[in-house]
Amino acid sequence: MWSPAAQWEALKSAERCGMCDDAHLPANEHSVLVATTDTSYVRLARNQAHPGYCLVILREHVTDLAELSPQRLTAFWSDVQRAGRAIGEVFQPEKIDYLIMGHRMPHLHCHLLPQHAADDPLRNVDIADGPVFASTAAIGAAVTALQHTWNTTTTSC
Repeated sequence: MWSPAAQWEALKSAERCGMCDDAHLPANEHSVLVATTDTSYVRLARNQAHPGYCLVILREHVTDLAELSPQRLTAFWSDVQRAGRAIGEVFQPEKIDYLIMGHRMPHLHCHLLPQHAADDPLRNVDIADGPVFASTAAIGAAVTALQHTWNTTTTSC
């Protein structure tokens, strides 16, 4: 059952948005900052049930792609593409699934879920898989590798 209208409106507000509160931080409960652009924050999830799982979070509080101007939409998708390329180079997945929802956290963000050779390609991806928490050292090494690749990766073909 969907939330009552007043509860949904409160959840969508920037004042109550957890992503607005902590997406810019070097680290938070759920992820570690990889890169920042004028448009987005790129973060490595602490739950690495899908090795390389990252999020691209829009800097401004918007709840739906339809709210973006064509220029902001292009910039957001360019950041998603660049993050996908960095994940691909560092983690060598078979495929990356890109997922935008926002019904539990109504702030525009895209989950980048790498699918690896050992994964079942017939099973729908689930962001709730795990949790598999990598060590602090492993997360740090992954962030460093992603940052290096991010800095050498462009969105042009």
